[in-house]
Amino acid sequence: MSLLKGYFGLGADTNKVKNTDTEQGAVSDLLPELTLEMKDEELIKLARQWQKTWDPYQKEIEKSQTDNENYWLGKQFSDGTAEGHALVDNLIFESFETFLPIATRPKADPLVETIPRMDNSPEAKALRDKLVNLVDDLSYNLKLKQVARYWGLYKLGVLKAGFSILEDRPTCYALRPQKLILDPDATINECEYTGSYVGEYRTDTAANLISRFPEKSDYITKKIDGKLGTNVQYIEWWHDDYFFTTLDDEVLSKSKNPHYNYDTKELQTVVDEFGIETPQEVDVPGQNHFARPKKPYFFLSIFNLGKHPHDDTNLIQQNLPLQDLINKRLRQIDINADNANGGVIVSGDYFTKEQATLVGRALRKGAAIWQNTGSVQDGLKRDTGAPLPPFIYESLVDYRNELRNIFGTRGSTPQGTMNEQTVRGKLTIKGQDSDRIGGGISTYLEQFSDKVFNYFVQLMYVYDNEPPQGKFQVGIKEGSMIPKDPVTQRNEAIDLWTGGALDPITFFEKLEFPDPVQTAKQLYLWKADPIQLFPDLAAAQAEQMALQQQQMAEQEQVATQSQADIEGQKTAQEHENKLEQIQMSNLTKI
Repeated sequence: MSLLKGYFGLGADTNKVKNTDTEQGAVSDLLPELTLEMKDEELIKLARQWQKTWDPYQKEIEKSQTDNENYWLGKQFSDGTAEGHALVDNLIFESFETFLPIATRPKADPLVETIPRMDNSPEAKALRDKLVNLVDDLSYNLKLKQVARYWGLYKLGVLKAGFSILEDRPTCYALRPQKLILDPDATINECEYTGSYVGEYRTDTAANLISRFPEKSDYITKKIDGKLGTNVQYIEWWHDDYFFTTLDDEVLSKSKNPHYNYDTKELQTVVDEFGIETPQEVDVPGQNHFARPKKPYFFLSIFNLGKHPHDDTNLIQQNLPLQDLINKRLRQIDINADNANGGVIVSGDYFTKEQATLVGRALRKGAAIWQNTGSVQDGLKRDTGAPLPPFIYESLVDYRNELRNIFGTRGSTPQGTMNEQTVRGKLTIKGQDSDRIGGGISTYLEQFSDKVFNYFVQLMYVYDNEPPQGKFQVGIKEGSMIPKDPVTQRNEAIDLWTGGALDPITFFEKLEFPDPVQTAKQLYLWKADPIQLFPDLAAAQAEQMALQQQQMAEQEQVATQSQADIEGQKTAQEHENKLEQIQMSNLTKI
């Protein structure tokens, strides 16, 4: 085969181990390297080999996945036999579902810097704002919580990123790991999958598949006997560089990784030193966030020894024996409680078998029993079970606490804080839970989110009508996803605010106000002009002031008119007085 260029996955040889970490030479099945030039038959053969390699490992890991899921659901077993709705004290569900909200409660806080670094870059701020909005629009923390739930149940958490054409934005969703075909000899290193390929089982209607792959219309139609509403399961195969889709023995499509802008050639006119124009092809580099294409899958694995993709153990699996002991103790206590009600021993000298049954029923109902002859002590005897020793209940409490301790949730439940008499003591053990969970999973979720957000930026370069301009370094603020006790956080915020060391927006963020910015604005208005917080009162006040100004203007007008009248009367009187003086003077002269 001329197109076989080497063994598949040569970039990850150190992880291709089967029985020993020191074996040399080929340590996996001999596989061809995936190239876009491969014929469809070669791709199908390669895909079959990947599935064949995966199936034995998948069956091996499936048992523990099923056990974990059943125990979480409360379908728990005793002595290897299912007991249906048996009496169980499902501490695994309680502890795990207490653990998850604590671990996934803090929001990822993206950081964006330009390369080279430039403070207060408007481009970096615009990109960060886009990522912050994505966290809310995608309900990212809920998706992260589902990834963590799959990790806890199935020993591997998976999230897939993509771009939504309808919503015109990057998107993502949690995947059940059972939907994937991985390299069983690969591992997860710092949330990076070291395998070269990923296969994903997907389901769609035949009609949709035909619209996506019209050149395969006849094959798909024949496959489902013309019933286009039939759901069809197919497989997407992803490599960093390539992507192809198969349905049984048919390749539906193959292409380069669509989430990358590849270099292109462009015809440009080149002018030489003599002024002669010559058309020439020049390379135009693609604008990307990544230096190379990458698969759109992200993996959460924590308790991993570097042998396989899945965790070698997990919190639920470690607690299965304790859960069995808890159920055993609970059943012992329940049986003893039933025995405490007691039975009745009936003498055959006084009662027949039929009468003995009636006696038992009567006693349970508290009714009277009539014995014809003889002593009552001879005819009837009540039997009660012996009380259980105290260590039975004490061991049950101890098992429960130990299970919660392993999950790191003992201080986060009412039972865990019951023995703590002081508020400080309750906060201390709850803080210890947050520290354990933060160190156990939250740092991994932070690294996980870092890689997801970088992929979001790559998708923006490829699909946005206005892609980011320039080069950026994208990450998650260190420690932003580590759980913090809300009460302690609020007390610290109040102390900082009282000391004048905190701005109002950050203060209200720490207190988890729904809209910290708007609340800070209202605080400013309250201090500057409180009436502005009450628009109806402000309008009434403005109307009152306008009315008062109008009344004052009218009063001034009346006062001015009155003064004018007074001045006029005074002038007329003076004029009249002058006339009288003139008349008197004329009379004197005569």
